This record gives sequence, C-alpha cells and structure tokens, in this order.
Amino acid sequence: MGKWHLTGYAKAGAKEVGPSQHGFNETIISENEGIAWGSYFHPYHFNKEITQKLPGKEHLVDRTNAEALDFIQRHKEKPFFLYLSHYAVHTALAGKDELVKKYEQKPGSGKGALARENNPHLAAQLEAIDTGVGQIRQKLEELGLAQNTILVFTSDNGGESDWAKAVTTNAPLRGGKSTLYEGGIRVPLLVLWPGKVKGGSRSNVPVITTDFYPTLLEMAQLKPDPRQVLEGVSLVPLLRGTKAVLPRNTLYWHYPLKAKHFLGGTSAAAIRQNNWKLIQFYDTNQAELYNLQQDPGEMNNLATVNPAKTKALQTQLQQWQQKVGATK
Repeated sequence: MGKWHLTGYAKAGAKEVGPSQHGFNETIISENEGIAWGSYFHPYHFNKEITQKLPGKEHLVDRTNAEALDFIQRHKEKPFFLYLSHYAVHTALAGKDELVKKYEQKPGSGKGALARENNPHLAAQLEAIDTGVGQIRQKLEELGLAQNTILVFTSDNGGESDWAKAVTTNAPLRGGKSTLYEGGIRVPLLVLWPGKVKGGSRSNVPVITTDFYPTLLEMAQLKPDPRQVLEGVSLVPLLRGTKAVLPRNTLYWHYPLKAKHFLGGTSAAAIRQNNWKLIQFYDTNQAELYNLQQDPGEMNNLATVNPAKTKALQTQLQQWQQKVGATK
C-alpha cells in the first residue's frame, strides 16, 4: 500500500506495470498519476477516487498507517506480507498542523515548508511516519503476532540536497537523491526479528535492497520460484550474527538518464568492491574512484592516482552490465 512509482503512469501515456502484476493481492492508496509536489491532505490530487475515511483533516501518512493496521487486522489468522510505502517524506512538504506548530516552537526552528534548515514540516512528516511504526508494533502485540512477525524499515534513496530548494543534508556524505554518491544511495536499514536478531546489534557489511527477497524467503523457510533470478543474497547470516561476511564483496548500480536530473544527478553507473568504489559518468565519460574507508565523504578522487584499480573496476562493472543486459 502507498507509493508505487516504479513505472510511468497510464494517464501520461506510459505502459504501466502496477503492483497486481508483481504478485500483490491487494493494492491500497496507490497513485494513478504523479505524487510529486502533491497534496498530503484529502482530497488527494494523485488519486481523486480515494474517499475520506478518517475524521477531520485527513493526512495521507495517517490514512496509509490506518490502512496498514486494517490490513493486519483482516489477515491476522494467516501469514501475510505487508509492503507499506509512504509517500512522505517527499517534496512539497506538508505536515499536520498540530505537529508543525510543535516543531516551529523549538529553538532554531525554520519557518515554513521551504525552510532550508530545521524544517518543521519535514519533522512533522517524520513524526507521523514514526507514529505509524509504533501503531503497527502495538497492533501486532494486541493480536499476539509480535513474536512471529519480522519488521524491515528502510528508504529508497538519500535526501534531496543538490538543488536550490533542498531542505535536507546528508553530511558528511556527498550528494543526495538522484546521484550515485553515498548521500544518494546509502540509506537507513533496521530489522526486527524477535528471538533471532540481538537487540541493538549492528553490522557494517554493505547490503542492497535486492537482498531483501532472498532474505525474507529464508526467514520464512520458503523456496524461491525457480523461474526467478535471485539478484541479491540472503542476509540471514549477518542478522543471526554467525558470520561477519557474505558470499559477495561487490555491489552494482546502474542509473542511465537521457538528461540531467533536476536534482543534480547525471547518467552513471557505480561499483563498490570492499571499500573501493568507482562511479562511471556517461555524459562526460569520466570515472571517479574513492576509498570509502578512508574517505566516506568521497572528496578525494583517486582515479588518476590508481589507474590500475580504476581500470579493473571499470572492466568488472562492464562485465556485470553485459551479464544483466544493462544499457546506457
């Protein structure tokens, strides 16, 4: 439920491939046209068919949380998979009035939805999401499902940071949404697996969202569909704390663009192998090489200093692209 946005929209003439075509049995509060610069209060411009359910001034985050709780209640008697994808936090920002006032009263608070620092609308949206996480956990407790339910919390990209109206910073990481610098691709990841994951434990092993599918399969003791290619690896060994490494030391990204993204990103691909990371830019045909252990902010480009490593990673990146059919 919530934001899909993995293809273009049929209303705009694009071939739309929605959740139902990817195996979901229910699709709730999913947009049928772009959410960007959208309305967070009912009526929602991105899906005018959605009728109001909550009393008063219905906020989109609250509504989506409420739908998640209803889904859990309806499916409490059998195993379920709930994918809750919030539209927030996304510009234009619009927090609930009472929460915005709360944060505007804090020392150093910015004013308005476009405040560059300490944005009260950003904080209000984040609190609404956090409240929903708490409501889901409480619902699982009430239904006696908490000890047999896995929760995964993550994001799709870093915050916007490279344009005139950006209200977030990813410092000390470089860049943000639309770029392949760490500020654009390094995101939060928390996993709650009662009785399996030690509370407060932490791993510094790099992982990627394509790892979720094989991980959840192993958690649920299910076999993968033999028709599907598993792009990731199971993170269960890391979660159990039995191993410090995975059977893989390389991650890849492929982000071809016809034109520069309005947030600053350009057509590029990247490879990370252990602590080495190379970004290949297609608009300039230039490569940048960083040692993330020594330089997590990606300020010291080592491409000309270490041409051998640069060439080796470029070759490996090209081989992966050919293998998966990734084109510029």
